Amino acid sequence: MIQFQCEHCFQEYKVRDDRAGQTLKCKSCGERMQVPSGDDDLLDDFYEDDEEVYERQARPARKKASSKGGKQKKQSGNSANSPVTMVAGIVAFVVMFFVSYTLVRSLMGGGEPEEIAQPHQELAPAGVTPAPAPAPVEEKAESETPAKPMEVAQSKPVSGQPAAKKATPAPAKPKPQPEPEQKWTSLVDPPLVTADWPESSRLKIDLKNAEEKLVVPSGSGPVVAVQYKNRSLYHFDIWNLATEKKIGEISITPPQEWMILTPKFKLSADGKYLLLNITERTSKIPKLVCWDTTTGKIVSEWQIDAPGSVVSLYEICGNNGAFVQLIRKDGGKYKTILKRWDLQTGKLEQETEIKSSEFASHSYLVSPGGNYLATNTSNKVFFYDLRTLKLIYLMELDGHLDPRAKYYSLQALDFSRDGKQLGMLVTESGKTEIWLVNLEDGKPDRAFEVAGNLSDQFSQPSYEGNKLELTPSGRSFLLYGALLVDRESRRSVWVLEPPPNVIIRRPLYLTPHYLFANTDSALTDDKGRLRLNRKPQLVTVPLPEKQITDGLAAYQSESDALLRTGSKVSINVNVVNIKFGKEDEVKEVLQEVLKDRLEADGFEVAEDQPLIFQMEYQEQEGNKLQMSKRGRPSPGNPLGRTPTGETLQSTAAAFKLSWVQKSPKRTLWTKQVLVNPRFLILRNATEQEAREQMFEGLQNRLMGELIPYFIPKEKGLSMLPGETQLPE
Repeated sequence: MIQFQCEHCFQEYKVRDDRAGQTLKCKSCGERMQVPSGDDDLLDDFYEDDEEVYERQARPARKKASSKGGKQKKQSGNSANSPVTMVAGIVAFVVMFFVSYTLVRSLMGGGEPEEIAQPHQELAPAGVTPAPAPAPVEEKAESETPAKPMEVAQSKPVSGQPAAKKATPAPAKPKPQPEPEQKWTSLVDPPLVTADWPESSRLKIDLKNAEEKLVVPSGSGPVVAVQYKNRSLYHFDIWNLATEKKIGEISITPPQEWMILTPKFKLSADGKYLLLNITERTSKIPKLVCWDTTTGKIVSEWQIDAPGSVVSLYEICGNNGAFVQLIRKDGGKYKTILKRWDLQTGKLEQETEIKSSEFASHSYLVSPGGNYLATNTSNKVFFYDLRTLKLIYLMELDGHLDPRAKYYSLQALDFSRDGKQLGMLVTESGKTEIWLVNLEDGKPDRAFEVAGNLSDQFSQPSYEGNKLELTPSGRSFLLYGALLVDRESRRSVWVLEPPPNVIIRRPLYLTPHYLFANTDSALTDDKGRLRLNRKPQLVTVPLPEKQITDGLAAYQSESDALLRTGSKVSINVNVVNIKFGKEDEVKEVLQEVLKDRLEADGFEVAEDQPLIFQMEYQEQEGNKLQMSKRGRPSPGNPLGRTPTGETLQSTAAAFKLSWVQKSPKRTLWTKQVLVNPRFLILRNATEQEAREQMFEGLQNRLMGELIPYFIPKEKGLSMLPGETQLPE
């Protein structure tokens, strides 16, 4: 018997061996599914071998299922050229790449969903003071699975939906949408609320006893809601950051019959309405409740769907709309439904059934005007019209990007503030790119490209905001809440450094001339002691507009500089204290990586040059990692990881990078880095294998490390990229 699951609703099935490879219809969700063939055991055997190595508690390898068909294939001559053998080879290659890719990503902090080990301690290398080991923090999982080659291809629009229905207590049965038929039409969507931002601001908002995350509109708007902690009620202050005034205040005392499992409040673009999903305790009916923040009173309250329906997400959209994505069980089958209501009356306006694979509830974005929604899954972008709930376009990413690269990952989306462009952050192991899609005609353009995966540089501490933000001024991009990229020159120009001892970087709120940042976000001091009497605030930080403009002008001119791209430079690498390796071999590898890195920036590497790029490298014991074994995922343990009680000693690497002038001898720039893995996925659970995986990831990090490409002679000018320390 063959046991498998429907990939759409996860209903389990057992079928006879002679059904292998056939396509069947799921009795639960109605979708088509393919029965795994006998060759799928190749994948299972690979993982079982993997587990036997690193779990230390190996279970017996499962034998491959035999069948008459399998015997006939074995007797049919040259099996090496058979389709089954070719498919097995492809599967083996994909699996091997996925594991290798995940190892590198996990090493540098990427790929959090694959975490299998936690550190017991962190040891500081000589000459480097690391941040204290962070306490375990639950983070939102984001897929880092490699995908097929991508291209920003011609969009595939989708035709119309069934007519809207009136809401009824009984579950409706809308029909799925038909296939794409239309051509691209403009998706430009100007913002609902425009703000007149001042050139500077000294606004400070007290965040003591406030929740860690502020409530912001789903599209765009100059307002935020600060929620203050209280066990008996929810209290909010509503601020207009552009006018620097508090425009609303509301306290909500939930009735006893309300169940609020996850209090995710939604705010309208003008700050007037606050929306919350609740469930009635006795009837189990899911509802939406809308308040007016200026009066504190309930404006409307309505039933979302039948009891037991699961709400995946809900948002405010447009001037007076609200939509929901939900999962409904209908006749033993699970269906994904979109609904839209009038926010002020609670009247149902639209309802339609969609495919769950075409709408990722964990990764979506509402346009500034609230009329469109973009969601990305499996390196595809799906566009919905939120007024009609139609899926109007499907944009597939393959081909227009570098054809030599095999695997890309679409990391983030962001609409420009004027609603005219959609930005896409795309990464692979050796490259980071930003693409801009013109929403009037659907044409893409690569706006930025850099060697190395920049996510490795900014994953510790991790950033809670969007990984890609198109700044309101339209002059730059903000990547990972840390790196400003100039759009015109397509160069990295500035780095926003977090305060010391921060575990998680809070979202930044951008304006044309400055940004808002949380102060006092570190919970511990330099010695790891809990900080008492903290006074967190939301404060403004000026954007270094003049420094960037002047620095770029000097860089692009022919004026004298201590360092600029195009210069001839030498490389000097010093290596000591290598574990499980030889110093001369490590030195040779690092020299080759740095040569590629500098040449990618436009430098010419040669012997005996007046400018030297220097690296000092050493290794020591790092974190002790808790071993865990892989099992079946569950709601309480989505990764299916179970600790074994054993530990593994990892290796940490400390390195120092410097630009050094030979005569007169002086250091123009220097930076110290500690690489101390917090989790690893290993095929062989040995200390030597852990060190080798750390070193592989370190090489990838060096390709994306931020290194100055311009150091001016004039003291009044800034080097590029420059640096600003965010306030403590």
